[in-house]
Amino acid sequence: MAASVPVETGRRRRGKVFYGWYIVAASNLTNALLTAAYFQGFQAFVLPILNTFGWSQTQLAGASSLRQLESGIVGPAVGFLSDKAGPRKLIIAGGVIAGLGLIGLSQTRNLAMYYFFFLLISVGTAGATHGVTWPIIISRWFKRRRGLAIGLGTLGPIAGGAMAILNVRMVNSWGWQPVLFVYGCIVAVFVVLMGLIARDRPEPHGYVPDGDEPKRGAAPAAAGGASSSVVVAEQGMTARQVLRSPAFWLVLLFLGGVWVPSSGFGLWQVPYFVTNGMSAATAAATAFVVVAASGLGRVGGSWLVDYVDYRIVLLGVGLCSAFSQFYLLFAHVDQFWLSMPFNVTSGIAMGAMISMRAVIANALFGARSLGSVIGMLQGGSLAAGVAGPLIMGRSYDFTGSYDPAIWFMAFFSLGILPMVWFMKKARRPA
Repeated sequence: MAASVPVETGRRRRGKVFYGWYIVAASNLTNALLTAAYFQGFQAFVLPILNTFGWSQTQLAGASSLRQLESGIVGPAVGFLSDKAGPRKLIIAGGVIAGLGLIGLSQTRNLAMYYFFFLLISVGTAGATHGVTWPIIISRWFKRRRGLAIGLGTLGPIAGGAMAILNVRMVNSWGWQPVLFVYGCIVAVFVVLMGLIARDRPEPHGYVPDGDEPKRGAAPAAAGGASSSVVVAEQGMTARQVLRSPAFWLVLLFLGGVWVPSSGFGLWQVPYFVTNGMSAATAAATAFVVVAASGLGRVGGSWLVDYVDYRIVLLGVGLCSAFSQFYLLFAHVDQFWLSMPFNVTSGIAMGAMISMRAVIANALFGARSLGSVIGMLQGGSLAAGVAGPLIMGRSYDFTGSYDPAIWFMAFFSLGILPMVWFMKKARRPA
């Protein structure tokens, strides 16, 4: 096994854009496309699919909940494979699988086919999105500005969320099946190209984190890419040690708890506001605002963890989630402007949960098994998110209203807040 090469840093390079920022941009472009095709943008396909096949909302919600459960299982595997094989390979493979899944979904003829291809897309996106792989790569390319870089690298869904509005118009013009087919072709090609831009580590390519220059006398980093023999020593806990740590389970349960209402509205926000009297286009616009507001959580949450006790940040995020649910219960939201308090607070909570996972994992447990830890945190969150879509779907099927589900999620969001006080303090970034 090759010996570790210590890389000391000196002054920052000048006059050239650090390659790490190209990786941040590639992460954003990849996730913008996947968001438009499969995540927030997919809400535009929900009602047309229901109208085509006559399925109940519970049946359709079952696929979304199974996606959450499957991602909860696949996420830790993606993290483990990232530590072993490198995240770049998983991004490329994930893009191909997700693209083929979208093409197959466009040819759906029955509920079984719908479930199969929906879950296949989930397998692909588990490797290609910023849930696990991209944050690992960005974490290795940045140290001093790690929180900021990860936050900026998860902004892609904001642009992708805007496509929810355009998706409604495209579906109205051409039908949901042709639109999904084209999305599948684009995903299969474009995500692979973005994966080729990514580099697992900076050192084999002549860089050190943050774009610094190596100090004189430090061992030079080898150029030549993946075949390089350079091995970078990582500090921190093993995955087994992390699993034995109470701190890990507290963070996992809290992140999962906040994800329950986020996952519920991730599928049913457009139908919810349509039942309140909004048009489908206006309701889709509210979904875009949620994604746009998530940018505040994505950048702000992870950036704050670099400077502020992460427990304080988590408490603020939990309060935003609880407020968003109670607001819907006490305000009759039938116009776009009335939805703004919900859109902003729920968006901040959702965005912060995504970007903070990698920063908290690094601060609490180190980089030694970073991929495995991020994968387990993401997997636990998504597994907990199984409940959200099912609770809201069954609430509407049995009562004709989403309110009983929202009452449950509002008090649930309040109930998890005391967990913050039992979490341990993290080490400060260097």
